[in-house]
Amino acid sequence: MELMRRLVTIFFVLATSGVCLAQPVEQQPEGRWFLAGKDSTRFRLRLGDQYMEVDAGLGGRITSLLVDGHDLLTDNTVDAFNWGSTFWPSPQSDWKWPPPAEIDNEPYTVTLEERRLKMVSKKSPAGLVITKLISGNVQGNCFLLDYTITNMSGKPLTVAPWEITRVKTGGMAFFPMGAGERKGGLLPLTREKDGIVWFVYREEGLPSKGDRQLYSDGAEGWLAALNGRTIFVKQFPDITLEQAAPKEGEIELYASPLTKSGGYVEIEHQGAYQVLSPGASSHWQVTWKIRRIPDSINTQAGNPALVDFVRNMVKKN
Repeated sequence: MELMRRLVTIFFVLATSGVCLAQPVEQQPEGRWFLAGKDSTRFRLRLGDQYMEVDAGLGGRITSLLVDGHDLLTDNTVDAFNWGSTFWPSPQSDWKWPPPAEIDNEPYTVTLEERRLKMVSKKSPAGLVITKLISGNVQGNCFLLDYTITNMSGKPLTVAPWEITRVKTGGMAFFPMGAGERKGGLLPLTREKDGIVWFVYREEGLPSKGDRQLYSDGAEGWLAALNGRTIFVKQFPDITLEQAAPKEGEIELYASPLTKSGGYVEIEHQGAYQVLSPGASSHWQVTWKIRRIPDSINTQAGNPALVDFVRNMVKKN
């Protein structure tokens, strides 16, 4: 009954807010949200040849990120629980596992504010409510993701924002190294060159036991993932080593175990760990940019031309 009530609320709000009904993909104007299908909680946003799909009925999760018809994200055929891109409160030690369902995978209430899709979660057991505002910048050809954490617990809580995005295996990730040391089971698959940390996915190098993660401080406020000649860059406010949540990192990577369905790599980043008074909120903005690497640039790990390309992407807003 609760799910049905929320679905009815979603469609009532959309009917009165002007969200467009499903249309053929090629007919969808840029920068506007469309229903991805009739009687659906899925919404689609187009920027040129890039399409983002979000499911408000599944924790406001980003379920697809299509570029030239190819999805950069893994779907639920690879892992039925961990797929697409989601948001969690950090640190994980506050909630162990699994993540709070109210935040990760239960239905969000939806409204449309101009061209921004607004999704609001139910209150988690800890008393947190998450608001996601997602829009497209047509001129900048990028996706804008605004996250708000609101403390509805009635007592002070200390928390950091955390975005978790599952991409396909076989690629690499890189980011500017910050302070401190890198930690985790993926260290053998990483190296630092000229201040940039490079992680190259190699099945034979994955840990056979123990943790399969990397924890690191970052710098400059960006993290890039490359698969083929398509580069996916996340931009976010840089934080200091001291601002990270306990036993977490500003930049984190995770490589899943391989199954018959394949595997995935999580590219993750976190914001500042801060105290929220009762009723208070914290705001965090992330920008996603996807581009094709020119044929003139070698995509080998360690190539400074790749770093220059990303830094130029980050400068252009």
